[in-house]
Amino acid sequence: YVPGVIELTVVINQWPSKGGLKTGTSTKYIQRLKVGQRIAATMTNGTFTFPKDERTPMVMTGLGTGIAPIRSFVQDRMYKKTVLGQEVGPMVVFYGCRHEREEFFYKEEWAMYQKAGVLTTLINAFSHDKPHYPPKMIFVNQRMEENTQLLGDLLGKKGGYFYMCGLAVAVPGIDKALKGAMVQQGVCSKASEDKWMTEMKESGRYSQESY
Repeated sequence: YVPGVIELTVVINQWPSKGGLKTGTSTKYIQRLKVGQRIAATMTNGTFTFPKDERTPMVMTGLGTGIAPIRSFVQDRMYKKTVLGQEVGPMVVFYGCRHEREEFFYKEEWAMYQKAGVLTTLINAFSHDKPHYPPKMIFVNQRMEENTQLLGDLLGKKGGYFYMCGLAVAVPGIDKALKGAMVQQGVCSKASEDKWMTEMKESGRYSQESY
């Protein structure tokens, strides 16, 4: 999609302390880099698995900078549809972050993917924005609970793939929302929801990279 370019999604990690504003070591280094400066870097392959058929639905959750690989999945299908002329299946993104204004990255791109018919649905969870905050915080798992029919259709009935990238602390809530949606939509029973989840993971239809 962007030949010869490696794109990173980086948030500068800063926090107040008694001695003033502190900045994370790695992000301070990146923050000080000049355009054109050379750096030493290594790349590793991720653990995500993908459907062989591009028409297979993909449901994705990206939390914070975890939206980076999710964006690349959408870019991949954008390329295959617009350049290669391939038929692509539905793509749904659940995007979670604290504030829309500061952390809703690539806003114009998402709109472009939707206009092109590649991104079917974008569902945001801005946990620390008004009107719900304060005192209530809205997270991705709650947005998933509000869209059980969508999840049941794409993941249960149409054999879609599910992806999660973000903070590990969010995994239990997301898994619970997934299983709850399958039970509510009749894909599996309450007694067999754990079996359904195990089969999703063993078949490669559930991929997670959390930190």
